Amino acid sequence: MGFPELLKPGTDAFFQLIQLWLQDCDHSHIDCRGLGQDYMPTRLIDVGSSENSRLCLLETCKEKPKDSRYIALSHRWGDAAKHPPFKTLQKNLNSFLKEIPYDQLPATFKDAVKVTRALGIQYLWIDSICIIQGDDGDFSSEAKSMEDVFSCAYFVLAASRATSQHDGFLKDHPKREYITFQRGAEKPFYVCQHVDDFSRDVLEGSLNSRGWVLQERVLARRTVFFTETQTYFECGSGVRCESLAKMHK
Repeated sequence: MGFPELLKPGTDAFFQLIQLWLQDCDHSHIDCRGLGQDYMPTRLIDVGSSENSRLCLLETCKEKPKDSRYIALSHRWGDAAKHPPFKTLQKNLNSFLKEIPYDQLPATFKDAVKVTRALGIQYLWIDSICIIQGDDGDFSSEAKSMEDVFSCAYFVLAASRATSQHDGFLKDHPKREYITFQRGAEKPFYVCQHVDDFSRDVLEGSLNSRGWVLQERVLARRTVFFTETQTYFECGSGVRCESLAKMHK
């Protein structure tokens, strides 16, 4: 049972499938519940609402978030020599607390904001924005909390197909080949090209080859992986594929 053609990334149906994965995990998987209720990162990105789409940085010690849920982005920064990374510095911190200019965000961050909004979550954590970078930043102190950030996130969003902040990950997948069989008025069935390869797409992928990303996957209670081939959902119960196959641990 499944889709002969995968859903187009970024569409309502695509986000509804991810929402169903999360809801099923929330309601059915006891071991995946109840984490992170008392922890909040030092800073979060408020992605706004349908009425107010303004992005801004929120300091949780000064303003209590309206929701305990947040999404943490796992991504590659890319070659800083070719593309200067988008980041928070002491000199732009006050400006970002008022508003983060959406049109200046690199593609991977824009896609992360789109996913967060589409799933009805208000807060997003991105390391280069939520940790003050530079010699006068607070990375040394914030690094001590990274375990809590990823283990307490509502889920981790892994931009597996993006090689940098500027790639984005809500892109079309390669078309899946399939043959349709139908007899008379009966419902059709399909013989489809096999595309479910979590080992190749995730475990052996370029994002997962970095040590700190491996740590993020181990710490996360559940992760949505946006790969070139398809989207995967991993939690303590196993791995779900966008094709609707399920891999048990």
